[in-house]
Amino acid sequence: MHYRVARRSLRLLAALTALFVCAPPTAYADLIWWDGSRDAAVGPPGKLLSDNEGYWGDCVLTGVDYTYETAPDNPADVYREDAKRFGRRLLDGRPEGNWWVPVGTARGPLVVVFDFKRQCTFSEVDLCTRSRQTAVLLQVRGDEAGAWQPITQRSRSESPDASFHRFRLPARPRGRYLRVSVEATGITYLDEVIAWGDAQISAAQPEAYRPTVPTPVASEIAFSSIPGIEKTAFSDARFWDWQARLGAWSKQPAVWSRAATWDSISHAPLLPVAGSICRVVQRTIPRNATDNLALALTSTTSLKPTTFTLAVGRFHRPGGSAAIPGLTGEIRVAGAMGSRYYGANLGPLFGAGNVLPASLMQRYLTNGAGIAGFPRVTLSPAGSAVFWLSVTSAGVKPGVYEAHVTCTPGPPLTVRVEVLDVTLPRPRVWLQTWSDGTTMFPFVYADRAEQEVKYKQSLGVTVWTGWPLPGSPAGLAHRQGTTIHDIWGIGDYGHRLYGGAIDADKLTGEDEAKIASLIRGHVAQARALGLGYDDWYVQLTDEPGKSNSRAFGALARLIRKVDPRVRIYCNPSFWNGTGVEPDAVVSAALRPWYREAVDISAPIYLLLRDRPRALELFDAPRSVRAFYTVSTQSAKSERAEQLDLYTRQAWDAFKRGWNGWGFYSYYAPRGNPWNDMDAEWLTGEDLPDYLMVYPGPHGPIPTRQSEAVRQGWQDYCLLTLLKRQGKRRELQAILSDYDRGVSPEALRLRALRVAADRANEVRNPTKARRP
Repeated sequence: MHYRVARRSLRLLAALTALFVCAPPTAYADLIWWDGSRDAAVGPPGKLLSDNEGYWGDCVLTGVDYTYETAPDNPADVYREDAKRFGRRLLDGRPEGNWWVPVGTARGPLVVVFDFKRQCTFSEVDLCTRSRQTAVLLQVRGDEAGAWQPITQRSRSESPDASFHRFRLPARPRGRYLRVSVEATGITYLDEVIAWGDAQISAAQPEAYRPTVPTPVASEIAFSSIPGIEKTAFSDARFWDWQARLGAWSKQPAVWSRAATWDSISHAPLLPVAGSICRVVQRTIPRNATDNLALALTSTTSLKPTTFTLAVGRFHRPGGSAAIPGLTGEIRVAGAMGSRYYGANLGPLFGAGNVLPASLMQRYLTNGAGIAGFPRVTLSPAGSAVFWLSVTSAGVKPGVYEAHVTCTPGPPLTVRVEVLDVTLPRPRVWLQTWSDGTTMFPFVYADRAEQEVKYKQSLGVTVWTGWPLPGSPAGLAHRQGTTIHDIWGIGDYGHRLYGGAIDADKLTGEDEAKIASLIRGHVAQARALGLGYDDWYVQLTDEPGKSNSRAFGALARLIRKVDPRVRIYCNPSFWNGTGVEPDAVVSAALRPWYREAVDISAPIYLLLRDRPRALELFDAPRSVRAFYTVSTQSAKSERAEQLDLYTRQAWDAFKRGWNGWGFYSYYAPRGNPWNDMDAEWLTGEDLPDYLMVYPGPHGPIPTRQSEAVRQGWQDYCLLTLLKRQGKRRELQAILSDYDRGVSPEALRLRALRVAADRANEVRNPTKARRP
């Protein structure tokens, strides 16, 4: 996890830190561009025409490519250092960074010709260049034989000293080709070209979708419940048999059924038997929680596609009409997408108002064409869509309430919710995700940071990177809820420690003085921000192991000498390339210092198995006892073990008497987050994406995995409530059943009923809360 946050994410977060303000909702929030500049709330300059990676807003996939009239050579347009592979650097969504980002030449102007494959109307062309002061000439022409027509020109003397140059085109010039000429003093660099406007789309000239998962070639007469997921395919004969068994339901255009909330859904066709078709679903929740349920809507005809419009009505008492304050429902639709190791599966859960544009939905999602207009969805013949229904209570009075999910012109679904007289406490926990939030290039809406923080905090996440400075995501989180701040503690010593370049026996007085200065600076900063020692900690390095454990202990002792109240964090992994080291190695390396020098203990989960001597160290009393997994590289799986893992983490922590857990990572894509098959440009790392949310135009798009984090946090709160109520016998029975393999989903309702039973509550809650 060492420095795995992409530089683009850091740039955008820096821009948000400098400029973010909370503003009342408008049709468009202000735009904050990648360089920190800002536009008023008037929306984007047009549809994106140049297909720059990282933009999730309205666009036309023109199929643009480009050639050079003067080929760059300093550096050339190649992928990283591979001279045989074209880099497409000018459209890669990376406006600055290392040597693999720009192209450059010292031989006069750099001239590029873009072919948009169709007639376009240009409203703005933007250039990112580290050359800063540049002469620019932009020209268009309608066809290959036509003359170039200048649309804007600027000399170097007229150029601002800036890395981002925007050329608004009020005359709206038209053409298929765009010629960009840039010249600077010395080497002329060009990092990114961004074109906005509109373009022709027709049946004869469709968009260049270039789907990441090509549609499979049909090998038989068959339908699929979910387009692109071959596991859901079935024959026409099977459909006719199913249709015949529906009885009266066959007169409806579609039928509702329950789907597995925390297990695989798309492993088989979605053809519910008549007895499992739903008119009503019932849920039981506390007064302050979110409950989730997966649903399927299946077409009853194989002759044509059918379009439905979905909505969730207001909750009311049965037979009444008055809306119940504090009780709300939301419905999302599941997208299907390909993965590197798990095939095509259901993943992102799109809510109305944060859906990718239709063209990108068809590029990245196998069922994108049918759900792109959500809350309007089109079911393919005999097809299905999967939905995620969330019900949230906020201080609702106990009782039974109802709402209706409409799917016009199909049958409504009644959602009946029993709110129990149970209010979940909010115990302080350490919940770490080793990432910030999702991003967009070349701009984000100014309310994005608020949306990112709001969603993460709703999952129970408490740990944030960096100080809570005004305007930063950490600062916004600190204003809105409980936060614990992860601080890179000892500067370059941490990098050297990670690389095994520090010898514990060769630390000098000068080293001690430098570290003391760094720690005192952190203490002063914390005081200035009004933070107590429990609100922040120092990270020395990431995932120490056999080679650097002794040096870690030596540096931790130096920090203890400076200020013993400063919290020290350690997340030992002892990874040896194929697994983790045995108990003897781990315990011998940690025993001399771990118990006394570590306040926030978060070993990798593998070290808790069959390592009793190491576990004794991890279980010793301290402010935070936690563990973590490296797991979201498998988050594109629908299997239960990769879904409720994030719920079970909370149960495992509670069962041990611990107060923390975490996972890598909430959002750490390797390359394009919507394409699991590409590689990370910065490092060349060719691995699956480590993420459980996806970037939308207006903020994060959740998954069942991210919602499982919320469920785990709520379950931890519920188990804590039982403990505080003194219901030790009932709590122990629930935990024993959990150990025997009963799922958290099956135990949750039982725990809620126990919590609501006031008859067995211990009369002295203070005594009941003692360990």
